[in-house]
Amino acid sequence: MVDTFRVLWVGDSQGSTVEALERRSDAFDVTSRPTPADAISHLERHEVDCVVAGLDPTAAAELDGSEFYRTVRERAPSLPLIVCIDESGDGASEAIAAGATDLHVRSSGAEGIDLLAKRIELAVDRDGSATERGSDPGRSTADRTDSDENGPRRDTADEPDLDTRSELDRYRSFVDRVADPMYVLDEQGRCAVVNDALLEYTGYGREQIEGRGVGEFIDESAYETATTTIERLYEQHNGSRDAFEVTIRGADGETRISEAHVTVITTDTDEYAGSVGVLRDVTERKERIRELGQYEAIVETAPVGLFVVDEDGSLRWHNEAFTTDLGIEREILGTHFAELVDEGFVPEAVLENHLERVRQLLSSENDDDQITYEEEWVDANGDRGVTEFSMGLLPLEDGEFAGTVHAFRNVTERVQYQEELERQNDRLEKFASLVSHDLRNPLNVAQGHLDLLETDCESDAVDETRWAIDCMEELIDDLLALARYGRTVADRERIELADLAEVAWAGVDTADATLVANLEGTITAHEGRVRELLENLLRNAIDHGGEDVTVTMGKLDSDTDTAGFFVEDNGSGLPDTDDIFEFGRTTTDDGTGLGLGIVTEIADAHGWQVSACDGRDGGARFEIRGVNIIQETQPAE
Repeated sequence: MVDTFRVLWVGDSQGSTVEALERRSDAFDVTSRPTPADAISHLERHEVDCVVAGLDPTAAAELDGSEFYRTVRERAPSLPLIVCIDESGDGASEAIAAGATDLHVRSSGAEGIDLLAKRIELAVDRDGSATERGSDPGRSTADRTDSDENGPRRDTADEPDLDTRSELDRYRSFVDRVADPMYVLDEQGRCAVVNDALLEYTGYGREQIEGRGVGEFIDESAYETATTTIERLYEQHNGSRDAFEVTIRGADGETRISEAHVTVITTDTDEYAGSVGVLRDVTERKERIRELGQYEAIVETAPVGLFVVDEDGSLRWHNEAFTTDLGIEREILGTHFAELVDEGFVPEAVLENHLERVRQLLSSENDDDQITYEEEWVDANGDRGVTEFSMGLLPLEDGEFAGTVHAFRNVTERVQYQEELERQNDRLEKFASLVSHDLRNPLNVAQGHLDLLETDCESDAVDETRWAIDCMEELIDDLLALARYGRTVADRERIELADLAEVAWAGVDTADATLVANLEGTITAHEGRVRELLENLLRNAIDHGGEDVTVTMGKLDSDTDTAGFFVEDNGSGLPDTDDIFEFGRTTTDDGTGLGLGIVTEIADAHGWQVSACDGRDGGARFEIRGVNIIQETQPAE
């Protein structure tokens, strides 16, 4: 045993603890430091034989006591570290996990001081004599231990001796009060002590765990790792701790991934007495790591160039598609983006755009967190094309700009297709307008002569001619609608459905028909096209249901994906055919067969779906689904 114990007390003096230790024996030389930071500073300048952490639980939490314990253990693996805890057991699991040599339950009076002094003497003596025992050539590892269950054991009977039981009982007093799952294994690797938190974590009853080998509850690989770890810790004789992953098989059959922080228990004569472990559930963390790995794999294999530029304009990260698309074959991480411009990999306009977009995103007048734009440039193969850039800000660091993240892809084919489609649509509309003009002129002439003829004679041929002219005018109107209504809708606006229904009803020759409309709500669409859709459905109802038909318009009661509205009549019902939406299909002599086809075209252009079914009153019912109808909230009076 050493002659003088140089003890470093960390925390408040607990009234008389420091003084009481020094009064108890001249062998104790106690230095007190109030905070972990002060204690670390002292350790850097002075040698001590033992550190006693007397921080109360509140102070330990505020000062991050567990980090202090780990710092002491990392800087001085063999330095004895005793942690004082309350009877509640708060902080015990953190201390053990961080590598504490021993734990001391605070108690008042001389008995508590005597117990603490004994712990210091044992810890220092054990450490001071470790080298001597480890170098004894007459005592080999084989003489000292075997390997059994989850740790070394003496080659004796299964029943622990008195010293071993004493060490286990010392931990039993506070293990049950620790909040984290905690266990104590005896020298045979059996669960000698487990707390309620571990029982709750595993789902087992106490009788199912205590007294049984730990190998029954963990997987084989973790069992081997635990055995090796405990053997190594015991051989080191420095009170250090270690951690390893273990898969726990719960009583419900489910597995939980935990991180076990373990340390070895030894007797006063340095015999192996078992081990103590604290479990920390890392199942969610492992799942996040797995998901992160999947995410990284997706990012790396995505056919889109991705890169991150820091606040100084240097490349922090990029995927393979980035260098492939630019034709770069060397390592460029850390390279300033301007260098890629100077070397010809990136057009100068891209850099200028980058700086302008950064200023735009950082502007207080802008609420956007992402900008998408297109830029023409020449790729690595020398081909000129169009690239689409998406750019966003990295999360700010302490309120400061930290950089940007970018994605880009070649959209040349899409742009070329859109341009060609626009040219075709322009040509089609010009052709339709020309045909319409050329057809309407002779029709107007025919209409004028027919009016004159009607005043001079009475003949059924006049009515038949007028009917033919009216059909041709309707056909011209439908063909113009088809030519002008493309497959997509770009110019959308907010529209009140009720108002649009009234406008559509006014645009149709309703004769003696009746409209019952309940279409409250707002949609976002192209007003002219939706009006045409409603007019065609209303006209269809009147043409097929009769001049005195009743037409009902309302909203569909369904979820978001199938929401929409309907147009229903009480007429003669649907024809016995499945092709009513096909162009040219009509069941009347004077129909063009284009009305319902146009309805389908307009709905498709908005991303809606049209279907037909029998109405509730025997007529026809047309449903338009996929429409997002926003119900306006009336202000409270």
